Amino acid sequence: MNTRMLRSFWLGLAATSSLWAGDVEPPPATQSPFVVPPFVQPLGTGVVSITWETAEPSFGWVEYGETETLGRRAVNATHGLLEANVRTHRVVLEGLRPGTDYHYRVTSKPIHKFAPYSVDFGPGQSTEIAIVRTLPGVDDPVTAIIYNDLHSRPATLQAVQAAVRDVDADLTMFNGDCLADPTTAADALVPLSAYIPEVGAGSRPVIFIRGNHETRGAFARRLPDYFSWPGHRPYFAFTAGPVRWVILDYGEDKPDEHPAYSGLVDFDSFRKEETEWLKAEVVSEAFRSARWRVLVHHIPLYSARRNEDYQKGWRKEWADLLAGAHVDLALNGHTHRPAFHPAGSLGNPYPILVGGGPDAEQATVMVVEADPDSLSVRLLSAKGEELFPRYVAARNSP
Repeated sequence: MNTRMLRSFWLGLAATSSLWAGDVEPPPATQSPFVVPPFVQPLGTGVVSITWETAEPSFGWVEYGETETLGRRAVNATHGLLEANVRTHRVVLEGLRPGTDYHYRVTSKPIHKFAPYSVDFGPGQSTEIAIVRTLPGVDDPVTAIIYNDLHSRPATLQAVQAAVRDVDADLTMFNGDCLADPTTAADALVPLSAYIPEVGAGSRPVIFIRGNHETRGAFARRLPDYFSWPGHRPYFAFTAGPVRWVILDYGEDKPDEHPAYSGLVDFDSFRKEETEWLKAEVVSEAFRSARWRVLVHHIPLYSARRNEDYQKGWRKEWADLLAGAHVDLALNGHTHRPAFHPAGSLGNPYPILVGGGPDAEQATVMVVEADPDSLSVRLLSAKGEELFPRYVAARNSP
């Protein structure tokens, strides 16, 4: 489906329902049943999810294997019932080998009538066979590309993507505010449908990290249907290559009682839960044994700008937890001002790199590369210019 048809489809949906409720009449037939193409998200070592959206309520599955013959099949099932009659599909593939190419194909069969004792299926349609490589093992190098603050502007992504199109990355991350205040399905899924093919998320694992703007709007509560996070929480940690990646989620950038939230948020309790998780993570074997430790989160923990009083308590607690954890690097966004803060410059015990904003002329993209001996990061403009000298950390192999 081309961009014009896709936008027309979602805007038509938005006109009939303020939320994608799953019970509206099927939209008119389109060239493809896949209005959000399949994309791959990592859930841990040897585990990925494949997510897609269909135009009609459907039953879907994934065939996969290490060759084009595929040979394995996975579906989503809960308590003995296969997931069916839905538009949003997510299937988890487990038992995969790290750093390995897997071929896969997605198939969906529309359901025209779902009666107690019979189901009327339409003809199934399949994607072409795609190839995705699982995340590299701990002894292998890893390259990650990281975007931030796109604010639902596919054109901005296209602009900065030109700077990294030739980078052979293992992983893509969207570090917050890449979706702007999603109130309707169209607000989220139109840009998402543009991002996925632009970064090749059907063949390279992608991680979506919440920023404060992903928590705003009625459809924000539906984003977990599309974003797969280890442990089903928007804060988590995983290992890819010699790096332990720690993903934090600050929630909102204003107090819970701010009138903008109408009494419908409780990020104070959310951050307390996250703090207990972080305490366990920094003493875990996976974290302590990692060659490199990189934080990725939207709102900087340290900033040249004044911190609001309400944030000082939990920010200090997280800072104290991380100060002795031998973190090597933090990657942030939120301020819309590219910045590099060397260790110690803001009281920070580790260097911090902050990405740019949503306009193409201020947008940036990060490239992180690591092997057992070195860790480096570049911040590039849409023109491919390095905005700061490349940061490189090195240590001798054990």
